[in-house]
Amino acid sequence: MMDLLGGYNSNSDTDADEVVEKKAKKSDPRFLRAAPAISVMTRRNHGHELIQLVDPSSQSIVEAPVQGPQVLDPQAQKNLAGEMQENYQFDEAAFKKQRTKFQRTGQAVGPNQQSVVRTTLGYTAKRLEQFEKAENDRQKRPKFESKDPLVYGSDDEAVYGVWAPPSQEERWQAENSMSDIQKGGLESLAPEQLAERAYIKERDRLLGVREEAKEEQPAWERLVDRKMAHLLPPKMDGEAVEPKSTFHGLEETNYKGQSWVAPPSGMLSVIEGDALDIDHHRCYVPKKCVHRFVGNDKGIHRIRLFPKTGHLLLSGGLDGVCKVWSVAEKRLMRSYHGHAAAVRDVQFNNDGSQFVSASFDRVLRLWDTESGKVLNTFGNKKVPYVVKFYPHDDNFFVVGCSDNKIVTYDATTGEITQEYNHHLAPVNAIIFVEDNGAKMVSSSDDKKVLVWEWDIGVPVKYISDPTMHSMPCMVMHPSLQFFVTQSLDNTICVFQAGNRFSMQKKKKFSGHQVAGYACEMTLSPDGRFLACGDGKGKLFFWDWKRHK
Repeated sequence: MMDLLGGYNSNSDTDADEVVEKKAKKSDPRFLRAAPAISVMTRRNHGHELIQLVDPSSQSIVEAPVQGPQVLDPQAQKNLAGEMQENYQFDEAAFKKQRTKFQRTGQAVGPNQQSVVRTTLGYTAKRLEQFEKAENDRQKRPKFESKDPLVYGSDDEAVYGVWAPPSQEERWQAENSMSDIQKGGLESLAPEQLAERAYIKERDRLLGVREEAKEEQPAWERLVDRKMAHLLPPKMDGEAVEPKSTFHGLEETNYKGQSWVAPPSGMLSVIEGDALDIDHHRCYVPKKCVHRFVGNDKGIHRIRLFPKTGHLLLSGGLDGVCKVWSVAEKRLMRSYHGHAAAVRDVQFNNDGSQFVSASFDRVLRLWDTESGKVLNTFGNKKVPYVVKFYPHDDNFFVVGCSDNKIVTYDATTGEITQEYNHHLAPVNAIIFVEDNGAKMVSSSDDKKVLVWEWDIGVPVKYISDPTMHSMPCMVMHPSLQFFVTQSLDNTICVFQAGNRFSMQKKKKFSGHQVAGYACEMTLSPDGRFLACGDGKGKLFFWDWKRHK
């Protein structure tokens, strides 16, 4: 190593007297020479390169590093082969230049103008050629002298903005960094590559559309979706189900030309709004089952009777099909297919000519009861839980959604006309009270009951108590003075429908087990009996006055 370093003389004119030769002395026997005899050209020691030369005549190591503590002796020392070591003066800049070149390319020029080549660590002849080619390309790179002006005109500012125009070197780099596709165009690609590029472009476009839809949704709505994701059904990415309807009756019109949805002739007085004679329509507790309506592939989630007369029965099933049954004929009249998931709720309008079906596929459909045609389709990408028509106008209906909101739809245009956003959990039940629908009452999983004025998005009354539980179902009493709620603490609570909307603590019905189930209740037309099922498949009847 010292022979290599000695060749770099900082001054070729330096007098030979400046080079001091020092005779080697024997090593001090008090110190151990632990350097092993290594017969390789290069080895790595703690991440550093050590170059060792070998005398070809004697195959002895010319110089080996001494391990352990050393004596700072100004005189030279002998190595193991008995050769003399000398101290030399060398040009540090030239040494650093050759050392950098050696580390970069694996070869350098020694002090005797001989080439030193790295022959280990994977530096083959081919790799050395690659290093040499890269070094030549780097040296061939043109050197540009900066002649660009320091001040540019207004035209340059209009083109490049606040940044300066590119220099000659930057332009040369941009021209020489073009790929084969940029130079030859897309025509130079194979058909398989073109097809793959088209597929990736379409995929990125669809992803961009989805990202834009997510950005349009407010952050707090996305937070609600993430919170409720484990409770809601998955979103349907495919196309919606094509709606269709099938008539199963004998004929759609009778010999008088009346439609199959027309009520019996004995119910005309009820339809016209005359007072019902309770004495002639007194209700009693049923003793046995008189008929079973069979026809759905899965369970039934909701049942609604035809308004006022009840001669038809509307059912919404878990198979996504709505069906209308004739109570008098005890048979299926028409089925309505239009949902890809289970039906959550169904509701007739005020005269029964139309009904709305709400499904877990986040779609609501407005059907014509007689013909089975879809009049309109609604949806706001939320799961609808409950549907109710406004009593004074069939053109409006409200929907309680999974995003804690109640929205009002215009049935003719399909637009949302009002939002009621004060619940902290999904809305489960809605009823209209006072003056046949002047106010609206809603219940939610947040264990609150809110009272709203119609078409005003601020509640007029909060009904909340630490002892209250969630009330997923509410039913109006025929007298219109009370409404009944199903509480998940296995009790049925009664509230005053008007004035203070207070809970009637003395009117409670219990004995059934509905915790965890949203079992809906019903009352007899005369208001004497209250009926409800429970989670064990039993049917309970209570007397309204005696609470038994």
